[in-house]
Amino acid sequence: MSKSRLTQFKHETDQDKELQTVIKFVKEGWPKVATKNWSRELKQFYKSQSDLHTNEGLLFINDKIVVPNYLRQQMLTLIHEGHFGMEKCKQRAREIMYWPGINRDIETIVSHCEICEKFRRSNTKEPLQPHPVPDRPFEKIGVDIMEFGNLNYLVVMDYYSKWIEVSELVNKTATEVINVLKETFSRYGIPNFVVSDNIPFNSHVYIYFAKTWDFEYKFSSPHHHQSNGQAERGVGIVKTIMRKAKEDNKNHFVGLMEYRNTPISGLNLSPAQLMFSRRLRTKLPVTNKLLNSEVVNNVKGLLTKRQQIQKQFHDRSAKSLSKLNPGDNVRMQNMKNKTWEPAQVISIDKDLRSYTVKSESGKILKRNRKYLIKSHGELNEMSDYSMSDNDNSMPDNVIRSTNGPSQNKCITMNDTNVTTTRSGRICHKPRYLNDYV
Repeated sequence: MSKSRLTQFKHETDQDKELQTVIKFVKEGWPKVATKNWSRELKQFYKSQSDLHTNEGLLFINDKIVVPNYLRQQMLTLIHEGHFGMEKCKQRAREIMYWPGINRDIETIVSHCEICEKFRRSNTKEPLQPHPVPDRPFEKIGVDIMEFGNLNYLVVMDYYSKWIEVSELVNKTATEVINVLKETFSRYGIPNFVVSDNIPFNSHVYIYFAKTWDFEYKFSSPHHHQSNGQAERGVGIVKTIMRKAKEDNKNHFVGLMEYRNTPISGLNLSPAQLMFSRRLRTKLPVTNKLLNSEVVNNVKGLLTKRQQIQKQFHDRSAKSLSKLNPGDNVRMQNMKNKTWEPAQVISIDKDLRSYTVKSESGKILKRNRKYLIKSHGELNEMSDYSMSDNDNSMPDNVIRSTNGPSQNKCITMNDTNVTTTRSGRICHKPRYLNDYV
């Protein structure tokens, strides 16, 4: 400890009434019983009285210096200067200093650090929420668009039988997707439920198609493919088949046929048997008896048991995340650089894990709970103000403040290239805009 720091600690310890009381007890002896009018801190020191001692006017607990109240915030800032996590900061502090409630104070400063919020790790996965097992084939399907070899394909996977349909798309417009779905539905019937990603399935054309063809639709959260896991798995299977077929200079139809005819792990029944109650005839030799139709019973029970086993393995390393409420300030994970950006919860979707949020730029987005964290900061909306000739217009160097009940407070900046957000953050206009008036 430097001389100036030592002098500072001695001075603030002398000025700290609480520590002076403790030092007096250390020198003259502690009462046998703690009195009710003692502060919480004094009671904490009473419990550790055997470890307390003084030296040159400073109070120590074992070899750790006791920090006076006035210097604690400064010490917290130094402890977290390297922006390590809570446990690292606690471990560092435990080695050299002490005050009652130090762990709680470290937790507070780390959890309120905007830089740590921005660069914190991704959330752990939550416990699996399996889709209800359907009662029959093609009752519920997952739909997704995949790209392979500069071509687009629509992949349809049945939740019940795991049957996969692959159709080439001319383009990725909603109209083209609907035409392919109509063709698929004409073969297998109209499903009750269709699970898909948002684009292009959230278009008015697709929603009208769902209404006129009488099926329910559900969109998965953007960037959260697990919510449409069945279709994503189908895409993975199809891509693997296509890659291997391309390497073997063959088309993918044989591989797709063999997939449909191969028993599903844990069921000993193939997608074809679950879909049509019979095996498909392939290039492999097979007796006529094995190609005959055979009704399969208790399929839903077998699928449910298989689903429970998958959930059990998945949930071993999963952790439930706390519920967010409308109006909560949060941070939303940027999927490109994995940093966390300010946002605010607008509403909660039906499945309780999908949230509608507003970003700092004012965009309304849909995100899964996995990509949101509770924030202690405020959302700073960066709205663009257009100049007008009415009385409400303001010069470029004035920012309207909405941080209080009055809507007429203004902050004037001397530099027209500088603006200030509601939280006080200073934003500079990019240099490449200096040439524009």
